Amino acid sequence: MKANQLKEILIFRKEQSIEAQKLAQHGLWEEAELAYYGIVEQLPGDDSAHINRARALLNLSREDEATEHLQASNGLQKVKEDRTKKAVQHAVNFSWKEAADMNEMIIEDFPWDLEAYNRLGKAFLELGKNRKASDAFRCALVISPKSPIANKNIERLEKLSRSSNAKSVKSQSQAINFIEETGKTGVTKLVNVPRDLDFSTLVSGHLVELFINGKGMRVRTEAGEVIGAVEAKIGARLRRLMEGGNKYEASITSASDSSISVIIREVYRDPSQSQTASFIGKAEGLPTIPNGSIGYLINDGDKLANLKDWSSDDTESGDEETFTPVIPRLISNESPIIDEDY
Repeated sequence: MKANQLKEILIFRKEQSIEAQKLAQHGLWEEAELAYYGIVEQLPGDDSAHINRARALLNLSREDEATEHLQASNGLQKVKEDRTKKAVQHAVNFSWKEAADMNEMIIEDFPWDLEAYNRLGKAFLELGKNRKASDAFRCALVISPKSPIANKNIERLEKLSRSSNAKSVKSQSQAINFIEETGKTGVTKLVNVPRDLDFSTLVSGHLVELFINGKGMRVRTEAGEVIGAVEAKIGARLRRLMEGGNKYEASITSASDSSISVIIREVYRDPSQSQTASFIGKAEGLPTIPNGSIGYLINDGDKLANLKDWSSDDTESGDEETFTPVIPRLISNESPIIDEDY
């Protein structure tokens, strides 16, 4: 949906609702019922219109019809909650195509859902569909012009479009299919991040490359730009395992003007190291991730564990449910070693 189309829908809904409320306040229940009927006819997914129409019908002693609309409202709320949970779960699993499809289903029935547009924008961004992502974020701004989530990503997309090397890069979901990958996957915060690094080009989900440097491990983008180093103790362990034949892939989980976190996954274990786990020891399970907090803030710092849902400027029904991906956060007791090359 385009922003101008959404604007027309919201204007219709607002004007009709105000008129219906005025009629109800004056006790003109028959006229109010007809006004709410008009909303429901045009926007059958408007659960609040169903509730208000039921109220008018009750005042007209039409209990059976009122019950039908109350049931319809409850059904719509459940549908929205179920779809939201599915959309969130797809995003948790980095299944962006499925996440986009589910959020589009939500928008089709509930076109005023701010959170769905932000989630859809994120999914399209991860799929490399920047124009569609922009459309989704602009729709979010129609609903909430001050939405920090939408504004931030519109600004970022505009900057990317002006960049000389701006081209869509699809996130590699297979690189971060981390659920149930105990011992093979870990998240860590990079150290020695270059001071002049342009964080706007770093996108959650995009692949980065690990490479051996001395006794440790550095990280660079697919374009060859070094973005930091893996913490000394962890980097040394990974270096030894790589020299022994193991292979790893990594991708960005979050990036801001102060920090970068990456998720690292073992993709091949050499037979000589078959009994050696890549990620062990001082590792903590991530805290539970709220349904409404699935790490959609592309560049919002090291928050994989505290994923403020950039799909939501407010809470969404069902947010009390939680998902708990099993991803160790890699922690070293050693202080970061300052690399003289930086």
